[in-house]
Amino acid sequence: MTDSDSYDLVSFAFNGPFKHSERSPIFIDAKNPSRALSAGPFKRLVCALIAGFKAHHVQILHSAVYLAIVGAGGVYMGCSPTSSRHELEHFVKLSDPRIILTAESTLSMVRDVCESSSLPRQICLVTETAIEELITFANEDIDHALPWANKESISTESMSEYHLTALATHGSTPWLRIPTVELARSTPAAMFTTSGTSGLPKAAIRTHHTIISHHLTVHYTPRYMSDEGLDANASSVRRLLALPAYHSFGDFWNNLFPLRYGEPLYILPRFDLAEFIAAVEQFHINETYLVPVAVQMIAQAGKSNRRIRESLASLRYIGVSGAPVDAASLQRCEEVLHPDACVSQLWGMTEVGVVFQNRYGDRAYPGSLGTLLEGYEVKLVDPTGDDVVGQRNETGDAEQPAAGELYIRGPGVLSGYKGRSDAVVNEEGWFPTGDMVYEKDGHWFIVGRTKELIKVRGYSVAPAEIEALLLEKEARIADVAVLGVKTGDGDGEEAPRAYVVRLKGEGSKGAMQGGVTEEQICAIVQQHLASYKALEGGVVFVDSIPRTDIGKPARSKLARLDRQREELAALLRAN
Repeated sequence: MTDSDSYDLVSFAFNGPFKHSERSPIFIDAKNPSRALSAGPFKRLVCALIAGFKAHHVQILHSAVYLAIVGAGGVYMGCSPTSSRHELEHFVKLSDPRIILTAESTLSMVRDVCESSSLPRQICLVTETAIEELITFANEDIDHALPWANKESISTESMSEYHLTALATHGSTPWLRIPTVELARSTPAAMFTTSGTSGLPKAAIRTHHTIISHHLTVHYTPRYMSDEGLDANASSVRRLLALPAYHSFGDFWNNLFPLRYGEPLYILPRFDLAEFIAAVEQFHINETYLVPVAVQMIAQAGKSNRRIRESLASLRYIGVSGAPVDAASLQRCEEVLHPDACVSQLWGMTEVGVVFQNRYGDRAYPGSLGTLLEGYEVKLVDPTGDDVVGQRNETGDAEQPAAGELYIRGPGVLSGYKGRSDAVVNEEGWFPTGDMVYEKDGHWFIVGRTKELIKVRGYSVAPAEIEALLLEKEARIADVAVLGVKTGDGDGEEAPRAYVVRLKGEGSKGAMQGGVTEEQICAIVQQHLASYKALEGGVVFVDSIPRTDIGKPARSKLARLDRQREELAALLRAN
């Protein structure tokens, strides 16, 4: 499984098939390309940080910190910097960390949470100055401890506090190696939070073996074409990432590919359209991974702006995931790119990794999730637990394959959730994803989440289907999310309601100013979908759709806003 006699994640990262040049950077700050690390300095930095983490008991530097934590025998866990105090308290209680790395912007909240905890914590402060100093340390190949490292610390009975540079004052230590596959299967390497549909997030445990197996399943070598022909570079992939590194989607592309294959990675801290376009042009980026909202922004910006289209000319592949997206949105994005460019979906979960993928050049079914990747098994199950193979869909349409809940089995499936003893797979090793999916000609299509399906007169309505239709058929809609609302009859029935963001510049007064109206939106659904999918819950125009960090509609937040809206309307009616 690996290229060495060790089965740990750090050995896998550093012992790849690519022979690195000391002068070729592989981790580059896309906003400040002078901040860059090639493989040799990166390895020195990882070993220095390993020594620091062991001494303390346990951005472009994210991968170095990640591998150093794992190499020191620790377990990495990331969480959003926008987490509330309540969420952070939950993460700390769940993971019981020895060391918490935080930026200055969240330091105060981290201190408060640590002080309220009954267990001692160590806080490591990450500053821009520390990042600059560690990059200098790695690139200058300093053999001794940093003479200018900030060793100052603050200590109380409940916590100690120090700067990131202090971790590099303990010399260099090789990483912890795992000598057997069996041990790699049982040794946790990282935990990733799952958003879930209700309650606080869970922490999915990924072992060394599951992460490596997942990587080997997904990796392939695309042959991108430049305007001069087939790219003759040793590694033709030049990747740009603007995804949150603490999330499993961003983490997957961030840590291993540059080291194993010499594929330079340019990193933006977040997706900003102008910064993204500038980075693609400046660094001749040909591959990136985005969430659907970003794809829609690119399509809209490039449609009438030739300069933007020229800036994006080097792009050849955009992998889209994080939330369902319709084929029309993908097509609109492709239209502003080079003729050889491909914008397509891949599907995965924090718990199982990427399972379906449209690889570069596969255009058979543009709206599909792709084909099943090698090493995984899947099956579709109906609500009674039976296989849906051979069944008709609930409308009786023989042309439409029956959908069922997707179950997955394979080496990339998580080993469990932190702090929970209940089994995550059934006795046969199948993991239930909660996604409704159907298959056609070897390609897989998502219908929606089982917990998000709207029950209408015995039928199941997927919000994603209505959302995709409206974005495809009505150009004056910038964003949309569909929610099931109670009909008010007291029988538990629901009706779809659309929350719509008009395209910027469209008037709030509807047709009087050229903006799309509720009647027009409802008519689109009535014309193209079955009658039970009609927007009987109405249409609400809003300024924005609340979304998660990776672009999924935050339906629980939308539901709370909907309840508040209904309560206000009831008060107004009463008066």
